[in-house]
Amino acid sequence: MRVESFLKCVSLSVGYKRAVVENLFFEMAGGELICLIGPNGSGKSTFLRTIAGLLRPLAGKISVFEKDSSKISANELAKSIAFVPAGFPADANIRVFDFVSLGRSPHTNAFGKLEKKDLDITNLALEQTETAKFAKFRVNNLSDGEKQRVALARALAQDTKILLMDEPTAFLDYSHRIKLFDFLKKAAKEKCTAVMVSTHELDFAKRYSDRILQFNG
Repeated sequence: MRVESFLKCVSLSVGYKRAVVENLFFEMAGGELICLIGPNGSGKSTFLRTIAGLLRPLAGKISVFEKDSSKISANELAKSIAFVPAGFPADANIRVFDFVSLGRSPHTNAFGKLEKKDLDITNLALEQTETAKFAKFRVNNLSDGEKQRVALARALAQDTKILLMDEPTAFLDYSHRIKLFDFLKKAAKEKCTAVMVSTHELDFAKRYSDRILQFNG
């Protein structure tokens, strides 16, 4: 039985003015948790941002559900791929609930009106990340670790089949690191989600990942 490709890279080179990753062939299916490891500056973040559609490839092709990503609109791509960057917006002076609900933007109408389904999905994402208690707080008033969990909640509210995360454990304490990887592993297997995480946590990568992709820089 043929397994559907969620994500495929062919002869992919990524970077800004020069390539930091060249001629990469890579394929990913649903149900996988893949960890990207490597030193800072080796191209992990650039690779994730390129797949997410935030950067153009220097060369090669990216396919998302067997469609050329360069021919998919930004809104349609956002229905397939959610990306959690390593940093957090410098100015996020809005309520946590409102910030997380922005993950529903690709699915709402032109006026951005949230229907009952959107509200339910937003509330579920808050519960899954243990951030529901912060729903009425201003994002700027949260700790870095709490902001990290809120950023994940927003990605979950986006309700995609591909989830990309760049250094998601950077500001989390040990117990929340374990909870995060437990959750990601469960999401991959039970929801057939393709999950890709860049990390310096080699022990977590070995314990939880189905495959490890190493970047050497």
